[in-house]
Amino acid sequence: MLRDAGALLRHADAQARQALAVPALVRQRLSPDSAQTLREDDLSLAGGFVDSIARRLAEALGAADAAAIARHAVLACPPATRLLYARAIEARLCHQSGLIGLPTAELPPRVEALVGDAQDELAESAMALIIAQSRFVSRAQGFAIDIDELPPEILHALVRLAVAWLQDNDASDPMALRNAADVLLAQFDERRGRPHRLMRFCHLFELPRAGDDWALADNGPSLAIAMLERSSGVAGDLLLDMLRDPDLTRLAVVLRACAIEVNVAARLLQDFAVLASLRVDDLPSAAALRAIASDDAMRIVAGWRNMDPVQTAGPAW
Repeated sequence: MLRDAGALLRHADAQARQALAVPALVRQRLSPDSAQTLREDDLSLAGGFVDSIARRLAEALGAADAAAIARHAVLACPPATRLLYARAIEARLCHQSGLIGLPTAELPPRVEALVGDAQDELAESAMALIIAQSRFVSRAQGFAIDIDELPPEILHALVRLAVAWLQDNDASDPMALRNAADVLLAQFDERRGRPHRLMRFCHLFELPRAGDDWALADNGPSLAIAMLERSSGVAGDLLLDMLRDPDLTRLAVVLRACAIEVNVAARLLQDFAVLASLRVDDLPSAAALRAIASDDAMRIVAGWRNMDPVQTAGPAW
């Protein structure tokens, strides 16, 4: 266990840089030493998500070979690969939510309580989030995921890669292909997606707050990660990747960067460890957390935010 604040920060930064060096699924081939921390169930579920997105792209673009789209578009896009692996981790955490006292994987008590008791806009947002979260959990049980789980820049990148491959390797009419791509992108509305609904709920309910409002058993893993994303500026897929760390050191630094009170941060780390099937004894102690100055943590986390940015995609062809 790392008890020195400087050693803990250096260790967390090294973990962050190693994790971002290679996309999660591809890392298993390119970096076998780090692949040992990848769970087979997460890899299997992420593979199902890759196939699910590839089938949706193939259907929209009129392609017969969805497997080729999976290889040459989805797996060829590092941000998409990393995101789908993170979604697999998130789905596993949702299914494990009973370990931290959540009655179901789909209905975090904080969200459910606001459906009937809040003002109309917040109640409407809560209901939309419950529906989206239920669909995500249900679809994941069948190794499937909706395309609206992708941010627009990643969808544009995937469409561009798929169209480019089909133009070079398929007998599709280029104009028909371009029109099909236009239709797919025009139909996509990120505001209907679960990630947007999570962040909108955080905004309307003014989350994150302080103290017990961070309780994982009240929020569930998806909303808790959205709260951390909103507070820290670190992308949700990277936060989920941090839950693979046996000691959760990277996540501990993020919590301190968010100026979360030490005892609250320690409880949150313990609950995340239980949810992720990690050893609580391996976590940083409360004393180690207290020794990390928020300014130092913010400096480290600011560096993580600037690593490996997702490039904005141009036209789809």
